Parts: sequence; C-alpha cells; structure tokens
Amino acid sequence: MKYLILFSIISLVCSCRQTSDGIQSQLIVADLTQDYPPKRIELQDIADITYIPLATADSMLVNSDFSVVSNDGIVVRGGKIGEILLFDKQGQTLQGRICRRGQGPEEYTAIIHNIVDWERKEVFIGDYKSLKVYDFQGNYLRTLIRDNDMMMLDIGNLNRDYLLCGYNNSGSEEPYQPYFSLSKENGKTDTLTIEIPRFIASNRKVEWDDGYVTDAYGYLPNLYKCADKIYLTNVALDTIFAIQPDQTRIPVMIPLQAPTQDEEAPLLYLRGINDHYAWTRKMPRHVKVQLSNMMNDPSFLEKTYMYDRHTGEWFEPIYRNRAISNRKMDPKFINTTSVPYGYGLIILNAMDLVEAYENNQITDEKLKNIASKLQEEDNPVLMLLKFKG
Repeated sequence: MKYLILFSIISLVCSCRQTSDGIQSQLIVADLTQDYPPKRIELQDIADITYIPLATADSMLVNSDFSVVSNDGIVVRGGKIGEILLFDKQGQTLQGRICRRGQGPEEYTAIIHNIVDWERKEVFIGDYKSLKVYDFQGNYLRTLIRDNDMMMLDIGNLNRDYLLCGYNNSGSEEPYQPYFSLSKENGKTDTLTIEIPRFIASNRKVEWDDGYVTDAYGYLPNLYKCADKIYLTNVALDTIFAIQPDQTRIPVMIPLQAPTQDEEAPLLYLRGINDHYAWTRKMPRHVKVQLSNMMNDPSFLEKTYMYDRHTGEWFEPIYRNRAISNRKMDPKFINTTSVPYGYGLIILNAMDLVEAYENNQITDEKLKNIASKLQEEDNPVLMLLKFKG
C-alpha cells in the first residue's frame, strides 16, 4: 500500500513544471533506515559568503545567538531578558526595540514565538498563554490568542494578512485538523481542510533511577519555517508540503517508509530545504532511556543528513570554513530557518574572531578586516550563505 501511495505522489509531482517561486518540482524521497557516510563540505564551495557585523552600543547589545536575517532587516534577542532588537539589513542601525516582559495585560512573560512583519511594522510575540502584537517601538497593539496550550502551537507567517498555526493533539487516535489561519488584525481563525488520521510521535520510555518507567512523547513540529516560506511537517501526513501564501500545497519530500503504514518507521524531521540542498534528521519510533543519561543518549542526538538535489547524494555533512584555519571554529550546522529561502546563516562570536585574528588564523581578507576592528565584548558577526546553483 505504501509503495502505491509513493508511486502516485511521484507520478503527480513529476508531471508538474517548476513553480514560479523557485521551489523545484523534484520530489525528495528520504530513506530513513539508512545511515549515510560523512562528507567534508567546504562552505565556500557551496555558497557565496557575505559578512554582516552587528553594530555595538549600550542600547543594542545582543545576549544570544538568535538572529533572523531577511531582505528587510535583522531581528536579534537583546541583552535584557525579553528584549528584541530590530536592525536594518546592514546590521548598523536600530529600527525598533520591544521590551515588554512582565505580568501585565499588555506584557508577555516569555518569548516562545516571535514573528516580525516588516511590511506592517508589527511584531507578534507569543508567551505561554497568549499571542500579542506590538509596533516597532514596543507599543502594545492587540491580543490575538489567549490559550493555556501555547506551547503546543506552531506559528508561521503565511502572508500579509494571516499567520499559519498548527497544534499537536497529543495522544489522539481520532482524525483531526491541526492547521488554521489566524487573522493578524482581529484573531479570527479559519481551519484548513487538512486532516491528520491520528497523532503520531516517537514513543519514549523514560526509566528513573529507582526503576520506575514513564511514557514521554517525542513529537515533531507541525511547521517548518524559513524567513519567507512555510512547510507542513506533521509526520502523520506522510508527506512534507510547501504551503504558498494562497494556501496552495506542493509536496516536496516523503519518507520511503510511511509512518501511518509502518508502526516501526522512523519519523522524518525536516531541518532545511532549498533548490540545491535539503537537511533532515530521523527520530526513532521507539526509544527507552534512563533519565540520568537522557541528555547524552545518542538516540536523542540524531545525526543531521544533507541531500544534494543535483546529484541525488545523501551524506552526513562535516563543514569546513576556509576563511578561518582554526578547525575549532568550523560550524556544526547551518541555520536555514532564520533566513530567506536559498540562504543559510552561521553566527561568528566576536571573542572567537578576535582570538583568531590575533593568532593570524583568518585567511579571508573581508573577514580579517572586520575582525581587526572588533573587541571581545562586541556583538557577533553574521555569516550569510547564499547557496550556489
């Protein structure tokens, strides 16, 4: 049955032409039972590199590596708890600041969701119980959602007027529709007619030190997002779809072993995709681990695999950055969620760059020039990758 479904989808997709927004019509089939060999990847061979140093001042200190780079500007977490800074796209001028953390009706207790709409000049911030909207100066505008289960909700930017949301109906054995659009103006919702046959997750048995065993779901997000695209990733769909601003769905990837048909099939975790490459992880369907070893157990630290859409090759990427000869500064992964489609992002900490410059380990002249002007306490430098065709 699963091969009939697979053949039908492949036949449908292969008959389509490449879409106008650049998503290739080639359907990727991921065999999650395979362990693929490691392969050394030189960043400069697969991407054109741009460095964006973030300006440093007392009013715009960055306290974490969280950054979103778009064609309109850069979003980072500020040095204060609950602070969001909005830079211009050169990273030099502050265009906005939101810092409304608190317990009041117009404040948020934490930042669980953070979506910036540069056209509307609004920021959507979700904490544990609500989704609120602020302007770029941090003024409260309105509340769109009040829900005690915000942690179960995935939210992405669908178009100018709507957000796209998806929730996990944990443990459900009945069909349900997890996706809905949410009006940015008044919070009105409209359920998408996408049915999930039942809730599917990795079944984790957690054994305590005294021998007591508890069950814990290892579920995957309903949405994968980059700065300008959204994908439907509920594993019970047996397919990953790119969803367009008009809600049109395009299949882009399927697991060879469909989880709705095979109770032992690993679960597909999409970590990135563009016209040139795709990144995935696989989550084992059944896992038992001792609580004391949970954080270090390899079952929870699955490898990320990379797929070359031109050659059809799967491999485990080992990244090398030729701009810096210090191998300790080679990235472990490329962030593709915080940038537009076709781009990747790596954070270079100022302290590391200053040390590499002092040790004459920087070989790229542009990066060397930037590093020569840095202080250890400065904001990081963003390494933006535009993947080559």
